[in-house]
Amino acid sequence: MNADLRSGSIGFVGAGALGSTLARAMQHAGHHLTSVASRTTTSAERLASSIDGCEAVTVQDVADRCGVVFLTVPDSAILDVASATQWRSGQVVIHCSGASPLSILDSANRGGALIGAFHPLQTFGGSDGSPNIMRDIAYAVEAESPLREELETLANDLGGWPIALAAEDRILYHASAIAACGLLATLVKLSADLWSDFGQGSDAGLRSLLPLVRSTLDGIERRGFPEVLTGPMVRGDVATMQSHINALAARAPAFQPIYSHLALASLPIARDKGGLSAKEEQQLRELLTNSLQTTGNEK
Repeated sequence: MNADLRSGSIGFVGAGALGSTLARAMQHAGHHLTSVASRTTTSAERLASSIDGCEAVTVQDVADRCGVVFLTVPDSAILDVASATQWRSGQVVIHCSGASPLSILDSANRGGALIGAFHPLQTFGGSDGSPNIMRDIAYAVEAESPLREELETLANDLGGWPIALAAEDRILYHASAIAACGLLATLVKLSADLWSDFGQGSDAGLRSLLPLVRSTLDGIERRGFPEVLTGPMVRGDVATMQSHINALAARAPAFQPIYSHLALASLPIARDKGGLSAKEEQQLRELLTNSLQTTGNEK
């Protein structure tokens, strides 16, 4: 294997949002991309045309021409693509899935290739493909040495930082990412939908709540936990919490257990902030637990 990823030719299999953005970022950082393949010729040609010296070819051509191959296909396709491709000794094959185990590349490993995983902790929905989105983010790296060190260097080259990820921790890592991104988006959507229940409409709710969401995220970055937490739980305001639960039970019952679960999870943070007495914490815990038992969602 080459001493570093800069010294050899690099190919991509998969030219969707992730593959296209990562490929352009790597080229921008000084890596030499020569070949790309994708499920559709159009997407491969589009990516290849945006990178000097890169050509749209078949999957096997990418494997034959390149010393390093990134598989940026959907998670469900990684095993099939890896198994259908002929790999060679000393080659490097890397998947970019957050949840898939390294063993999904066993066919490449049996062919003599070194295998690894390199996952940018970023969302690419709505991305314009700009390399800048790859900066100032974490990259989860899983590989044996010396490939692990090369991928860690790549994370730094892209303007981010590496996280060494053990195989047994991959699913928990991915669950964390989904909770902080996809489930956060869902929570904002559900919160905006409540506005339809008092005649304003979810669009108005979203427009009104987004500045609050942005301010909260900014507060997390600037002040951290527990300082960023606000609301009646921090103040030990049992009466207000009770009124929330009553209103949700009457007008938005599907949201009531979500609210109660999240409020329960916030109690230790509220306690750490220092404004919540032990008695108030116990009263709030009983209120929220009873709320969940009433809706049949306490486990």
